[in-house]
Amino acid sequence: MANRNVAQRPNGASAQGKICQFKLVLLGESAVGKSSLVLRFVKGQFHEYQESTIGAAFLTQTVCLDDTTVKFEIWDTAGQERYHSLAPMYYRGAQAAIVVYDITNQDTFSRAKTWVKELQRQASPNIVIALAGNKSDLGNKRTVEQEEAQAYADENGLLFMETSAKTAMNVNDIFLAIAKKLPKNDQAAPGGASGTGRRIDLNDSQQQSSGGCCKS
Repeated sequence: MANRNVAQRPNGASAQGKICQFKLVLLGESAVGKSSLVLRFVKGQFHEYQESTIGAAFLTQTVCLDDTTVKFEIWDTAGQERYHSLAPMYYRGAQAAIVVYDITNQDTFSRAKTWVKELQRQASPNIVIALAGNKSDLGNKRTVEQEEAQAYADENGLLFMETSAKTAMNVNDIFLAIAKKLPKNDQAAPGGASGTGRRIDLNDSQQQSSGGCCKS
């Protein structure tokens, strides 16, 4: 599938209107592709062999919705069990989270459910949680059916997409879906929206009127 989102360089036309800033954390088992998703979203790159994250990595990216620019402060956490105790430090105060699993590994889906429960129990009450079934390019090795994950997401009020950091399928889309769902009333960020990487603009063909954007 072709990625329909339009990516513009930071020196392109700046978005008019309000700037909203949100903390977003990625959680999931080791090697499910969290860092690859972030790298694809922020820099438009994919590396076949990605080193394991130690502790957490921090990146920023901006998304343009109508007259609002959403700036994500992204914390990409390590998936190894020994770092689990550090996770609350990163998801505390986060307005959004992406819980990632590997569609070829059922255990990572079970672990994703555990992360969702932890977020529902300990994170901010209004946190927007998205479930990402990564490595959709390996559909022939699938062990987690899309219907099963969609049903789980629906039951728990989660956004859900299958993604591929390798092909870029739905990578921008899942961040855009989160940006549209986040409340933008009182999240104006001081200063500009310059971030590490590209600016992602919502495709004009997508419905923009449903984003509930704030007016400046």
